[in-house]
Amino acid sequence: MADDLGYGDLSCYGSQNGKTPHLDQLAARGMRFTDFHSSGAVCSPTRAGLLTGRYQQRAGIDGVVYADPRKNRHHGLQKNEITLAQCLQDAGYQTGMFGKWHLGYQRQYNPTFRGFQHFVGYVSGNVDYFAHLDGTGVFDWWHNAELNRAEQGYVTHLINDHAVNFIRQQREKPFFVYIAHEAVHSPYQGPGDQPMRKEGVGD
Repeated sequence: MADDLGYGDLSCYGSQNGKTPHLDQLAARGMRFTDFHSSGAVCSPTRAGLLTGRYQQRAGIDGVVYADPRKNRHHGLQKNEITLAQCLQDAGYQTGMFGKWHLGYQRQYNPTFRGFQHFVGYVSGNVDYFAHLDGTGVFDWWHNAELNRAEQGYVTHLINDHAVNFIRQQREKPFFVYIAHEAVHSPYQGPGDQPMRKEGVGD
């Protein structure tokens, strides 16, 4: 899943604004959709709809789950909702999720409690690509249900590396992998940039 990317932004759909050769190659070898719909126009509702197959309001996510504790940081995907990952795990699949969760900040909403046996990523709406801090300056890089401060690196590369390793480890058995990249979401940082956020300091 790509975040904050419109299909018209890709050159395989005719965009002249930027070149996307790798995505164009995937499109040429796969399937391109020109008429598709999302259950929500922003992050959290779309993810809730994708993973539950239900309208986001029924899943308890009718808007963005914000990092700001004065807003709705303390809720997430309702516990009685069944996710695609839970169904596939029950059917014998190994399940992995890598990247942006954004369906609840509290530990109880962590992907490992929602059907994913393996999770590496962040639970907020976005993180500094290097410092792994959310928009309120809180550290947000997880391995399963525990924060992992030891792992350093550029978020896009880390997500890719963990996802590829998971696929290689599972190649002899059925698996489901959900890869939710931060790119092209803000903050806009390339691999050669420097961290922008500081711990304890919000945007």
